[in-house]
Amino acid sequence: MKSLLKSVLLTAILSFAFTANAQTGKIAFNNPSHNFGNIPEKGGNVTHRFVFTNKGDAPVTIQNVTTSCGCTTPAWTKEPVAPGQQGFVDATYRPIGRVGSFRKNLNITSNGDPKMISLTISGVVMKAPLTVEEEFPVVQERIRLSEKTFAFARVAITEKESKPSEIKVYNNSDIPVEISFSNVPDYLKIQSVTLQPKEKGVIKAIYTSTKNAMYGTRINEIEVAVNGKKLQETLTSTITLIPSTSNNQSATKPVINFLNNNYMFSNIKQGSMVSNEYKFRNVGQANLEILAVNVINDDSRSLKITFPKAVKPGEEGVVKVVLNTKTLKGPQDFNIELITNISSNPISNIALRGTVIE
Repeated sequence: MKSLLKSVLLTAILSFAFTANAQTGKIAFNNPSHNFGNIPEKGGNVTHRFVFTNKGDAPVTIQNVTTSCGCTTPAWTKEPVAPGQQGFVDATYRPIGRVGSFRKNLNITSNGDPKMISLTISGVVMKAPLTVEEEFPVVQERIRLSEKTFAFARVAITEKESKPSEIKVYNNSDIPVEISFSNVPDYLKIQSVTLQPKEKGVIKAIYTSTKNAMYGTRINEIEVAVNGKKLQETLTSTITLIPSTSNNQSATKPVINFLNNNYMFSNIKQGSMVSNEYKFRNVGQANLEILAVNVINDDSRSLKITFPKAVKPGEEGVVKVVLNTKTLKGPQDFNIELITNISSNPISNIALRGTVIE
């Protein structure tokens, strides 16, 4: 029995001694983080080499390197690194399409001590300046434009002058150009622009109140001329005029709730009449007033629209639309705006769609 106990004790002592004397590699990085600072978006990939030293007493091998996203590409020393020798981990960051600050981790797995180490790269990707083609994608003979539409936010009909809506322009020619405009609605003010060769500029459109201003959305085609020569393509202005809003936010308000605001009719023969009733309820706590109706991008001659001027809280109202197809053919799409006294959203839309056949 004593012999067995001595044998077990000897085995334990030898095992402890072997463990205490076991050799292992130890990875020590000079710096576990790197900041690239500001880097250009289109300046190409950037790479930093993290250097480590094996401060253990056995060779160490990096088994794998994983990253926190696909925007970093790691490379590392594949062969074992002897004690006292150095190895590396390369971290490459791809900045294209990644504007802004970044912070990414690389997780190192090895057979050394410690088994896992985390490295960090960070920096800020600076947006690349746009090329002329990118900044001015719309080509019109001697000039290039950033876009083709003056798009205004909703403007109160009583507002004397709005903030300008702008389109950037570039003289793509080798001679000076004067850009002028015609067919401008009376509520818009657009000044001509003169640019020297390869010069950039801005075309500004400003809404100015007029006596005959009407509620609703107005879409107009504006003709453009360069050095007096009218261009084939036009610019577009889109503006929605709404009632002046009340400053009394605590007052009770009307709320319009349509049962169905979209009506589609099947193929009908030209000359037929189409009619539909759009029923709604005022679910608010104040009288709902319909100030006007407007048919977007249509002169309304083919439509007859009747509507109640006011609907009390809890009551129903009906907007009746009658379409005369005598002069129409093909697909029809009518978007009708109801301008109301709802200060938070004064325009409600109903639609009438279908196809007229001969």
